Amino acid sequence: MAMKSLVRLSLIIIAAVSLSGCYKRRDEVIIPQHPLVGSWVLTDAAEGNSYGWQSIYTGLETGVFDFYGNGAARYTDEHVTLQGTWSTTTVTGGYYDEYGNYYNDVHEAMQVNLYDNYTHSSIDLYFDDVSFRNSRFVATYYNNNYIERYWFSRY
Repeated sequence: MAMKSLVRLSLIIIAAVSLSGCYKRRDEVIIPQHPLVGSWVLTDAAEGNSYGWQSIYTGLETGVFDFYGNGAARYTDEHVTLQGTWSTTTVTGGYYDEYGNYYNDVHEAMQVNLYDNYTHSSIDLYFDDVSFRNSRFVATYYNNNYIERYWFSRY
């Protein structure tokens, strides 16, 4: 008799523990982590037009961009640390991809705004299109003369 009671009690405890893991608060919202959350370095930048692509130096190649899940952002290099925000938005409209091809459809745009109060330095980036691939992402911007293309890799 004692063995049957012990088995029943064990089953009840196992069931209670298993079901308690399924409880979800009504006010809790689960947001999947964005693939751009993390640390990134700018590995390549170029300007393109109908004649081809030319590498450019932006001055951002020596630092690390940190994009946090709450929308905060930071850029750090050996001279300065800038803080601010980043966001992506799903938009419909025209954009150029990393190959210079023009599209007019739904895509993801990105904005980064960083500032340092001490040095008054700032970084303000807007990308018409952002595409994520494994541990890299490419962002493009059309400035009415050239397509600017930025490749970032995980740090």
